[in-house]
Amino acid sequence: MFGSWVPLALFALVVWSIQRVVTKVVLIRWSTARFYRLNAVLSLGVYAVFAIAVPPDPGGVVGAVGLSLLMAMTFWVTTEATRRGPVGVVAPLTAMSPALTVILAVAILGERISFEHGFGISAALAGSVLLSFRPRAPQALAGWLPLALASLVLQGLGAFIAKVLVTASGPTDLLVTSAAVQLIVGLIIARGEPLGGRELLQGRGLATAVTLVAAAVATIGYLSALSVGPASAIVPLVATSPALGGLLGILTIHEAVTRRQLAGIALGGFAAVLLATAA
Repeated sequence: MFGSWVPLALFALVVWSIQRVVTKVVLIRWSTARFYRLNAVLSLGVYAVFAIAVPPDPGGVVGAVGLSLLMAMTFWVTTEATRRGPVGVVAPLTAMSPALTVILAVAILGERISFEHGFGISAALAGSVLLSFRPRAPQALAGWLPLALASLVLQGLGAFIAKVLVTASGPTDLLVTSAAVQLIVGLIIARGEPLGGRELLQGRGLATAVTLVAAAVATIGYLSALSVGPASAIVPLVATSPALGGLLGILTIHEAVTRRQLAGIALGGFAAVLLATAA
């Protein structure tokens, strides 16, 4: 029988997979800074409404702010590692971050892993590596390997801390503070970019806005799932989103596909089913 956290985690998995495809399409015309700022604005609006229904816990604000800053730093480290180094090595390394989350959850929180969960986690990690791998870049800048390893550690640690924080004080603190931090960063890096309000009311802009709002709702579901369910299962489950996102990319925008990618998609899908049904 499904645990109470499973529908929430599966919702996040599906929505974030769709978001991957929408993001790829919209970034053909938009800058990263503009997209980042729009996501922050819409997310903060959704989280503010959620905060009315589920008020934040003042005692958890300090920890939430700290994690929000960690998340912002993780975003920069991951991006810089990708810019400097060969993606064929950087992406698989960072895709292993759920393994660290599982180790921390078992060692510190005392979570237990069944054989099915262990097998599902292994399949999820293997699928992520297969999907993330790309041909080696012809040149790489100095310092990419330490940054890639730092990204792996920061992502795994951040997911674990998120589990601890939302269990103690609920998801509202982390949601609001992370969106606020993202908005500040977005306003700084996109200060020269147009707002494009009219563009959000039609066509591709409207589809992007709707997707980002849904992704914010999915984040609420993900953190809510972490507040009641095991991080050792939830994080690897949601981390299979590249599999579904890759399949959607093939079907909707006709991206080229290799046997390695198809194997990764199959492993990711299998892992998602196994982790959900083993709950």
